[in-house]
Amino acid sequence: MNPSDHTSPQLSANRRIRVFVSSTFRDMMGERDELMTHAWPELRRFCRERQVELVEVDLRWGIAEAQSSRRETLKLCLDEIRSCRPFFIGLLGERYGWVPGDDAFTADLREEQPWLKDLHGKSVTELEILHGVLNNPKMANRVFFYFRDPNYVESVPADQRSDFAAENPASAEKLKHLKERIRALFVGNEAERDP
Repeated sequence: MNPSDHTSPQLSANRRIRVFVSSTFRDMMGERDELMTHAWPELRRFCRERQVELVEVDLRWGIAEAQSSRRETLKLCLDEIRSCRPFFIGLLGERYGWVPGDDAFTADLREEQPWLKDLHGKSVTELEILHGVLNNPKMANRVFFYFRDPNYVESVPADQRSDFAAENPASAEKLKHLKERIRALFVGNEAERDP
């Protein structure tokens, strides 16, 4: 969450829209900053004029060090996605993202989220996308994905390219398959999407 995650006393919970933003952090910092400084303030104003409160959930600001050290990062991400349903934004470049160790899949989390079984080795970003959208294709009507042009990496100064390029060939392959699944979801749901 971020500092703007406050509730107006005049607005009830059913007049609140929570939007989860999923991406890898290092390569999407600029895009997240643009959302924070330009898009979200304008959308919040637009919503307030209609007596609706917009709350963007950007976990760059919401994971405390204590939670991270207790292996709660994955659980926090999944809980926030559930509380934002059905609104989800995914930003993907060429990085696959951080892959949590087996210790992040606690017994409590596996019991609460049985779909995580056999998903060790997946990045938190992929798990967020699975939980937010791909495990329930009906969510496709309220989500947006933005894929950065792969050629963008070439425009980045050479000493910064590793922050924007795939971590390794295996990660690049996993990301390719994830993007294919996302594209297939929207091709299959075009007829069902609102005009």
